[in-house]
Amino acid sequence: MAEPTQSGPPAPEVKPGSAPPPNVPPQLSKAQHAFRAMGLPNFRFKLPSRNWMIFLGITGSWTAALLYDRREKRLAQEKWVNLVSHLAAEPLPPQTMARKVTVVLSSPPGDGILTAREHFHEYVKPILVGAGLDWDVIEGRKEGDVRAGIAEKIRKVRKLVGEKGGESIDPEGDAEVMIAQMRAKSGIRAWPGVGGDLVVGRHSWKEYVRGLHEGWLGPLDPPPEPMSEPVPEPESPSGGEPDTTTAPFAADQPADSPDAAKDASANATDAPAAEEEKKKEEDAAAKKPKQPPPFISTISYPTASPAPSCPYELPPSTIIPFPHILGFLNTPTRMYRFLTRRHLADDVGRETAAIAMGAYRLFDQGPSGSSTAAAEMGSDSPVASFVSSDEDPALSPSNATQWEQQNILDKEEKEWHKSVRQRPEEDKEKESVWADPMVLDPRIAARMRRFALDAEEEARAERIRSGAEKARGAERTDEE
Repeated sequence: MAEPTQSGPPAPEVKPGSAPPPNVPPQLSKAQHAFRAMGLPNFRFKLPSRNWMIFLGITGSWTAALLYDRREKRLAQEKWVNLVSHLAAEPLPPQTMARKVTVVLSSPPGDGILTAREHFHEYVKPILVGAGLDWDVIEGRKEGDVRAGIAEKIRKVRKLVGEKGGESIDPEGDAEVMIAQMRAKSGIRAWPGVGGDLVVGRHSWKEYVRGLHEGWLGPLDPPPEPMSEPVPEPESPSGGEPDTTTAPFAADQPADSPDAAKDASANATDAPAAEEEKKKEEDAAAKKPKQPPPFISTISYPTASPAPSCPYELPPSTIIPFPHILGFLNTPTRMYRFLTRRHLADDVGRETAAIAMGAYRLFDQGPSGSSTAAAEMGSDSPVASFVSSDEDPALSPSNATQWEQQNILDKEEKEWHKSVRQRPEEDKEKESVWADPMVLDPRIAARMRRFALDAEEEARAERIRSGAEKARGAERTDEE
């Protein structure tokens, strides 16, 4: 019979007359001693499995990138807010309103107005509030609304200064005119300095420029509506007698038959319902304001004369970047932009701080531009031809003078929805402010100004960001 084998290490030999070896506990780490002191079992730490490592690595990297971007975005906005915060601390003269700018925004191509509003509230509004500025908003929910709003605003100014044409403005019926008159009677004055326009996005910028040209070059009277051609009535084949071939059964049917009575009662019942539906449609169409057509086309720019009240310098403007891309295949691009919003916040803050500081310059011209265009701003004759003789004026911009206004944020057009960039053949004959190239009249383009931040102010903003310099408002607070 085989003897059972013993497992484990052999027992230590005990010499006769000597004490047995002490029961020495195994070597424990500090964490294990702490667990044992708390009465917890002896845990052994080990790395998680491969799948858990992948999950924790992805979520941790995403969270770290998001937190870092949001922190840098907040610091970038605080940098520009601190740069212009001293403007809000400056006292205003008595009975003088705060400086007011005009904000122009519209729905991006393929999306709603809520996206543009969120962009304004997230990136632009903090700097405007930090500078103590007030603003009016011109919104557009579809293509052409901003163009119509800007043009109508300019035409109202032309009517108020005394230009004849179009319908006169009733002071008692116009709320803005009534408010202005009440403020004038109370001695309240507007801001004496420059105002300015803030345009959000390339699509709004194209409509803004189109509205400026329509307002200052176009007439005050709306264009006549095209006359609809009368539809000729079909002649009867019998030469004057009514055609009864379309209702053979009705001609043979006596007037007092039961079927004829049923048809008459059905027609009498359907007539009020049809009239009621038609009335509802007319009421709905009357409540919804229609977008007026352009008062002048781009082809008529060279032959039109600027309004006599057109100022020597138009209000300065600035354009805010508004990158907006849709589509499932563009998900990687959207994710990258979601994690790098700090760069967008810095660019938008720089442009918004420029309009708050109030420094502006002329728009530049391209290599093909003429250096004498700015000197001829007051001339009523075009400075340069719009297109060559072998090009279509409706499809080609100015080839003699390339203005800076035409190339601002032109990269955004490549990301617009394909419904704007690829129009059907039947719609290509109609004017599209978004899809058509921008056409500028040199007499209007030379009067436009752009807000620009000085290099000294940008350097001071960087010093404020690094902590080497305090904001001017903070210095006054410390002194007080």
